[in-house]
Amino acid sequence: MATFSTRKATDRDVEALRRLCAEVTNQRGTLASIRGPQFDPARWLAAHAPLVIVAEGATVAGFAAAPLDGVPLGGSKCAEAIVYVAPAHRRRGAARAALRELLSVARATGLWKMVAYALNDDVPARKLLDQLDFREVGVLVKHVQLQTGWTDVVLLERLVLAARKSMPSISDR
Repeated sequence: MATFSTRKATDRDVEALRRLCAEVTNQRGTLASIRGPQFDPARWLAAHAPLVIVAEGATVAGFAAAPLDGVPLGGSKCAEAIVYVAPAHRRRGAARAALRELLSVARATGLWKMVAYALNDDVPARKLLDQLDFREVGVLVKHVQLQTGWTDVVLLERLVLAARKSMPSISDR
């Protein structure tokens, strides 16, 4: 596996993050492609939302964010986990590193819960979230319309302060 560095994003990272956000929202057939205008790193930083970058050397390879306004019915202690890694850096641990760092930053800022959404057929994303103790809550049937038609979306959650293995109340039932 490659060695990636992670850190909390700063104002200096906004341009690199904007490029990555434009890249992810221009990919057809993804959840991000239908949510493009919501991907605004400057707004996330201004709102003090947890936002981290993952880099390989001097190159920003991806990011993980927890915008505080993305959870329906969510309180101020809930956020949505969003992770993106540029294609050239995938399958080498960058997304895992970014999401781990995001969980650390979220914990330090007092977030209680993170939710995530994944397309039903996005096996790598679902596997990554499972490995980091996200729990599948359910499936939103025919929830989004992509170019291939109506698609199911899997809803996942994770309590930030505890992992499934150490917290019986969130163990698989």
